[in-house]
Amino acid sequence: MESEKSDSKTPQDASRPARIYYLKPFVESARPGAMPAGPGRSGAPAPPASALIHQKSNSGVEIQTPQQNKAEKVQTGTATKVLPGRLRKKGFSIQDRIQWMVDEYGPEHIGFQTLTVQENLTDRREFNRRFKSLARNVFPRLYEDWLRVYERQKRGAWHVHLVVALKADIRTGTDVEALDRLLKAKKDGKISKAAYYASIQRLTSENLRGLWKEYRRLCGLGEFKQRRKSKGKRYYKFDASHLLPVISTPQALAAYVAKYISKGFENRRTEDKGMRLVGCSKRVAHVCSERFSWADGAGKVWRAKLGVLAEMLNFKSSDDFAKALGCRWAYHIRPAIDLLMLSHYATMREARADGWDLVNKADGSPWPWPDLDSPKAQVQASRMEAFKVVTGLIQRRRGKPKWKSRAEMAWDPERWEGQQDRPREFKVFKPPPKPRVMCQDEFSALEPPRTMKD
Repeated sequence: MESEKSDSKTPQDASRPARIYYLKPFVESARPGAMPAGPGRSGAPAPPASALIHQKSNSGVEIQTPQQNKAEKVQTGTATKVLPGRLRKKGFSIQDRIQWMVDEYGPEHIGFQTLTVQENLTDRREFNRRFKSLARNVFPRLYEDWLRVYERQKRGAWHVHLVVALKADIRTGTDVEALDRLLKAKKDGKISKAAYYASIQRLTSENLRGLWKEYRRLCGLGEFKQRRKSKGKRYYKFDASHLLPVISTPQALAAYVAKYISKGFENRRTEDKGMRLVGCSKRVAHVCSERFSWADGAGKVWRAKLGVLAEMLNFKSSDDFAKALGCRWAYHIRPAIDLLMLSHYATMREARADGWDLVNKADGSPWPWPDLDSPKAQVQASRMEAFKVVTGLIQRRRGKPKWKSRAEMAWDPERWEGQQDRPREFKVFKPPPKPRVMCQDEFSALEPPRTMKD
C-alpha cells in the first residue's frame, strides 16, 4: 500500500522521480553468530576489552537495554529461536537484583560461585534436592543474600551459578589484575592445572581461601576426602565449588549471569518443563518482580490500540473491559487488536513491532524518516472492523446467563417463590441383594465326594 508521506518530505525537484513506498510485513534478517577478530569496518582498531570472569573479553555481555533484550535470539542446533518473553523478563530481573546486591553490600562482598557435580547427574529433582540442602544449612552462616541460576550442560548434567553477598570482604587483598591474567592463561591452556592452583592460592585474600577450605570440608574434597569414605560423616555431594570475587565491573557480571537464561533455553529438554531456573533469597526476591510490561516496543503499541478501542466503546478504564468481557478480556480482544492500525507511529521500531515496514519499490531502500503516518482511509477501515469484532463479542457474552456465586444464590426470591408449594420428593436407595452361596448337598446331579480306601 502506498504512503503519502514521501511526497511531503522529498525536495521539490521536478527532474528527480518521486519515491513511492509500499507497506509490507517486517521480517528481521538473520544476524551472524560471531564476528572475526580484527579491526572494524572503518579500519580503526577495536577498543581493548575489559576483564570478565571465565571469558577473554566482554563479547556478548555488553550492557543491553530492555529493548535490545527483547530481540535476543538463541541458536538451538541448526535453528534460531527467539527467547520467550518470560525468560527475557527473567534476565532483566536478574540484572536488577544483582545491581541491588552490589549497591546494598558493596562490590567487595559480592562473589560469583559455580557448583558442579562430577557424575553425569541429569535428574533435576536430585540436583535440586542437593542444592536445597546446601542452601538451607550452609548459606545462612556464610552469606547475607544469594541468587542462583540452574543450567544444563551439553552433556546433560546440571550445575548452578550463584551470585552471593558474603559477610566477609573477599576482594580486599586479592590481586585482581594478576588473577584475571591467570584465568585467561588457564582458559587458553597455557599453564598446567597444578600451576594454576598454586598461583591462585597466592593471589587471593585470606578470607577467600578460608571459604574455599570450608567448602572442601563440607563437600569432602582435597584434604577432607576421608569424610566421603566414613559412613557416619555427612557431606554435600558437590565435587567442585569455584568462588571468585568480582573481577570486572558489577554490571558486566550481572549481564554475564543473565546470559545463562538463554544458555539454559538452548540446552533444555522436554522433561525440563516446569523447572524453575532462577531462585534467590527472600530479600532479593522482593527487589524486582518478573510480572511487568515493557515500556515501549510491542507493549506500547498494544496499549495505544487498547486506548483506541476504549475511546470507540466509551470505556474509561480496564475495569470496563472486565465488566463487558470477563476476567480474560485481554485474551478475547486479541483479534480486534490485530485488526487495528494506528494513525501514527512515533518510531519505526513501533511500526516494525506492529508487523509492518516501509521500503522503496524501486531499490528496496528503507523508510528515511524516523516516524510513520498511516493512510487515513485504511486506518478508518481497520477501526470499523475492530469495532464490529468487539461489539459482537460483547453481545454474545450478554446473551449468556450470568454466573452467580454461592453467596448470591443463598437467597433469591425469584428463584424460590415458584418452588415453595411443590411437595418434597425423596428417593429411596436400597442396597443391592447379596448373591446366595449354595452348598454342594443342594446339587443332586453331582456325585458324592469320594474317599480313598486303604
